[in-house]
Amino acid sequence: MTHTLKAKATAIQESIGNGTFEGVALELLDPFRYIQHNPNVSSGRAAILALHDQLPVDTTRARVVRAFEDGDYGFVHVDYVLGVPVIAFDVHHFRDGRSIEHWDNLQETAASPNRSGRTMIDGETAITDRDRTADNKLLIVRYVEDVLVRGKLDACETYFEGKQLIQHNPHLEDGTDALLACLNEGRRMDAQRGTRYVALHKVLGEGNFVLAICEGFVDGVHCAMYDLYRIQKEKIVEHWDVIEAIPSVTERKNFNGKF
Repeated sequence: MTHTLKAKATAIQESIGNGTFEGVALELLDPFRYIQHNPNVSSGRAAILALHDQLPVDTTRARVVRAFEDGDYGFVHVDYVLGVPVIAFDVHHFRDGRSIEHWDNLQETAASPNRSGRTMIDGETAITDRDRTADNKLLIVRYVEDVLVRGKLDACETYFEGKQLIQHNPHLEDGTDALLACLNEGRRMDAQRGTRYVALHKVLGEGNFVLAICEGFVDGVHCAMYDLYRIQKEKIVEHWDVIEAIPSVTERKNFNGKF
């Protein structure tokens, strides 16, 4: 079996689509400590095994496009077919070689590329600059807190090279202008359009890639936002995201919290 945490996270998620999930889950998901943070799934290993049994075998697919690890965490960027095409981030917390905790965020795959011709999953995959992991994570913490949460949009120029940005959000286009317009709209009083960030919950990274797990509102809907950034020479150069509405308390199947 695989040894690195990102390889283990990859094995868990890809097994969903290749017919080996039950065996991999029994080996890599802790039977006693596995905590589920997907609010649409009951907690525990048994619940995820039962859910997998309901997926249509012939049409279920899972392809990990990017895989990373940070400390005790392995996390992956996945291209799924789960009844419908879906892009997701899956994060596993490992102890003693097994996953004891899982978070994810899923969004239905856009039917077509964005205005710059980019999909939600294509783009750079190579991990570089592992010696700069801590610095790059700190850069993203500052960016998220300054620009996204506090709304200091004028500070955006600190984090990008001019207006350059390779954008994979299906509703935006390359460059920072479209991003800033969306953020500005989201910060208006009682905004029902645009994106507004309210909290940064977790930051994970490996080398030139950093994943920020955030909470906020998109078009007035309470959401979890998973943003993956690629950094080059201390500037953000590429961005992918997955946005998912957070169900109300009465609709949740566990109470472990989305974050």
